[in-house]
Amino acid sequence: MVDYKKMYLTLFNATEDAINTLENVRQSLIQAQRECEELYVSEPAQEKESESGGMAAPAAT
Repeated sequence: MVDYKKMYLTLFNATEDAINTLENVRQSLIQAQRECEELYVSEPAQEKESESGGMAAPAAT
């Protein structure tokens, strides 16, 4: 006789594991994005201008 309960639980547990893994990947990517944004905004303005080819808008005075 086919053990449907065992089949269901096997698939359910694998699905939960996959969802948890994807959530961990998502959180890692969000954290990396935040770190990159923080590095960018904390960099001096002069370096940002040279990286963009001098096209950055001048600072308001």
